[in-house]
Amino acid sequence: MWSELGANACGSPTQPMRVDGESSSPPAMPREPMRSTDDLARLARELYVEGPYVFRKMAHFRIRICPFERLIAHVKPGSSVLDVGCGGGLFLALLAGSVRSISGVGFDYSPPAIETAVRMTEQMQRLGLPAEVKFLHLDVAQPWPAGPFDAVSLIDVLHHVTPGQQRAVFERAAQSVKPGGVLVYKDMADRPFFPAAMNRLHDLVLARQWINYVPIKQADDWARALGFECATAETIRRLWYQHDLRVYHKPLQ
Repeated sequence: MWSELGANACGSPTQPMRVDGESSSPPAMPREPMRSTDDLARLARELYVEGPYVFRKMAHFRIRICPFERLIAHVKPGSSVLDVGCGGGLFLALLAGSVRSISGVGFDYSPPAIETAVRMTEQMQRLGLPAEVKFLHLDVAQPWPAGPFDAVSLIDVLHHVTPGQQRAVFERAAQSVKPGGVLVYKDMADRPFFPAAMNRLHDLVLARQWINYVPIKQADDWARALGFECATAETIRRLWYQHDLRVYHKPLQ
């Protein structure tokens, strides 16, 4: 069931959302010491030393605009993780350097992004990071890696998906979560106007794409329809970017 706590956390009119990193519900306690943004930026620079130049630099810069420290806090040690639309593999890279004993697989349709991720795993091995991660060149329409997984992440993915396919991708990600596991969902906020417009400009310049926002209430409705409970809801501002974060929990029964 959609619990009362989850309904309130995910946008009930009785409990307004907050910005600048404040949660509208008490955040889940981190299972590992939370790394700072500076720590994660340093880790990204250590791991992304080879591969296509633009993708490496994007991994270095993205730490400053995406609240990865909040996302990492919701992945337990020992988890198996599926990262849908992984890009250059940054989320799994940061997990590997921050959370004990994770295993993960990421996939993306972009060959340069996957090349960057594979080169990063080679650097992980040189640095002695013990996490077991791999990356695959796949489109979302192709068969996904076999699950289920303790955690599935959809990070800045759905706004790149055509509107007619967004719900199907969301549901497929949710179906890959083990009972008792989590769907970690983060996407760009479609309001207020200025940060939404700046993100649209960002993607026009870097991805050459007119993006399709999914209102966060829509994602909440999809999760509720699939029987997930909302464990965490945050709206976070970084520079001129605004992010909606949700952690949806799949009940054991």
